[in-house]
Amino acid sequence: MKFIELESERLIYRKFKEDDFPIVFDWTTNAENLKYWEEGPLKESQVDGYINWLIFNTKDEEGFHYEYAVVRKSDNKLIGSATLMHLPDKPELGWTLHRDYWRQGYGTEMGKTMLQLGFDILNFRRIIAVCNALNVGSYKIMEHIGMRREGHFIKSRRGNSALNHEWCDEFIYAILQEEWIAAKDIG
Repeated sequence: MKFIELESERLIYRKFKEDDFPIVFDWTTNAENLKYWEEGPLKESQVDGYINWLIFNTKDEEGFHYEYAVVRKSDNKLIGSATLMHLPDKPELGWTLHRDYWRQGYGTEMGKTMLQLGFDILNFRRIIAVCNALNVGSYKIMEHIGMRREGHFIKSRRGNSALNHEWCDEFIYAILQEEWIAAKDIG
């Protein structure tokens, strides 16, 4: 799978680069921003490795998944990341949005773009997404982009320090290619 640059109405999806470090550092070390990540906020010493991993995953070589730096067209600001992991028979999408850009429709736009990549370009049969059941913003985006809840797993993931390391429920959402196509035909 070669890297494919993408565009949506307000966003550009490009490769990560070293210049992205300050904003990636800001969202990955912030407890509010990563409240629902299992790992929790990264430590300062971990961010270099994380950004290098993001850059590595956007090389032109064959890869297992797509990692996108998501940039606003209006001002060229990096606002988050979008992912489509190609796991055997179980492609999974995800996103991380900097907290300054929450509740502005960017997460929905990112999710739709990853579905478009998966179904319209890569011809996947089915795509899933997973989230902590407490992450209302995330699962509302999944529902808004046409995904349905297929699983509710009780106390299946440990929360990070922001959630006192308590065991949390997990939701799994999915959508089939034919559902995606039917929804596009209607809308």
